[in-house]
Amino acid sequence: MLKSSLLEILRTFSRQELIKFEDFVRSPYFNKKENVLKLFLEIKKYAPDFENSNLEKENAWQKLFPGKSYNYGIMKNLIHDLGKLCESFLSEEVYKNNETQRSLDFLNSVCNRNIQNIFLNKTESAEKSFLKNFKTAKYDFLIDYYDGMRDLNHLKVGFLQANEQFKKKDELIKSPENLIFGFLIRCFETFHNVILNSLNYNSPLKSNITYLFLKDLEDHSVLKNILDYTKEHSPENYPVLQCYYSMYKALSVNDSLEYFNEFKNNLSQNSGLFSEKELRELYNGLLTSFGNRKITTNNFHHEYFSIIQIGFKNKIILKPDGTIDPVSFTSIVNVSSAKDIKFTEDFISNYKDKIPAEHRENLYHYSMAVLNYSKKNFEKSLEYIAKVQGKDLLMKFSIKHLQLNIYYELNDRVAFDYSYDALKHFIKSINLTNESRIVTRVKYGEYIKALFNLREKPDAFKLSCLKKEITENKTLNKEWLLRKINELEKVKS
Repeated sequence: MLKSSLLEILRTFSRQELIKFEDFVRSPYFNKKENVLKLFLEIKKYAPDFENSNLEKENAWQKLFPGKSYNYGIMKNLIHDLGKLCESFLSEEVYKNNETQRSLDFLNSVCNRNIQNIFLNKTESAEKSFLKNFKTAKYDFLIDYYDGMRDLNHLKVGFLQANEQFKKKDELIKSPENLIFGFLIRCFETFHNVILNSLNYNSPLKSNITYLFLKDLEDHSVLKNILDYTKEHSPENYPVLQCYYSMYKALSVNDSLEYFNEFKNNLSQNSGLFSEKELRELYNGLLTSFGNRKITTNNFHHEYFSIIQIGFKNKIILKPDGTIDPVSFTSIVNVSSAKDIKFTEDFISNYKDKIPAEHRENLYHYSMAVLNYSKKNFEKSLEYIAKVQGKDLLMKFSIKHLQLNIYYELNDRVAFDYSYDALKHFIKSINLTNESRIVTRVKYGEYIKALFNLREKPDAFKLSCLKKEITENKTLNKEWLLRKINELEKVKS
């Protein structure tokens, strides 16, 4: 039983949840088997870890049925029944807090019983409640509001038509509107996932149905027409739809800054419309659209830092469980260290304990390596790099690129050549699927190698050509590369 799904679930319960679950198991409405209750009361003694040897099936059996021979079948059924109660309890907890779904289910039941006065009164009450929650950003995701209003209007229209009370034509307008709003938002959310999948696994966009569908709507001005309609006929919903649409545009048109800036502005101006959870998803969309651009500007770190500030302003840096995503932590350290060392120091100090335990030590050492690099303590940075163990793919790339920078700063050509060859072999060995990322990462090493060559053997023409290429193309750490070129230009002059 120690490895059962039952105990796996129970280990996630808080003390208060265990108390509530006991009430749940004691309720004859949910459980009529006394031995299932006895099993839980025995298990509960070993909360919160549930790791004691007394929880082995045979040992637990002796506590429940002293003196009786162990019966595998009965014990298996008791564990199964208690496990199903766990699942029902969790579902009930979610349902209890889902005001929208509970209202709709109640109205559907009343509608089926054709209780006219109660249905009409409760429908009006539910509609006001849905709208109030919408205006106060109470929905975790606004798709729940649009789906709820769609179903509510659909129920109302069907009920009134069945009872020959249907008079208002605007009731027929609301349901389709909410259907379209909700559907498009889901499409835009899915498109973000499609882009992420394409970036991570090099999956072709043009074969994805979401890409094809939205592109067709965009090419034929359908999306623009819907936005124009919403702005005129449903202005309270326009900012929401516009924000999601601008995310789609920022993700799909990645060869300019126009749509990225539009999305960033829309998100900043309308952040009050969204819950913390939804803001976090939109914020992640902003980060993805930033990283997906085909160009990198000379003020990359400044732009990225402005996105980070949006995250802090809206208090969405931390996940709902109070931890920080390791990728987010790494990105913030990388970017902020190039802009504001004091900010980076404070961030590491305040957030290092919020990193998930399994990543904490490695990320702390890495962040200190980056911080010391920014302070030009290059040898100290290398010492911290050496402490990082069990590195994941992203961490390995970050460390290898950091090492290339350090060896250039230290003018250690031998160590650089060795590290650069190791990077190329590493990329080849892992079979990195995203070709754009392969080219970008290898090219970055080539640029630093060219800087080494030009420092050792100055050539004004070659330096000018290198500067032009780096300025015009997408590359990692463009600001640093151009700064190193400027340093070489000053030496020449």
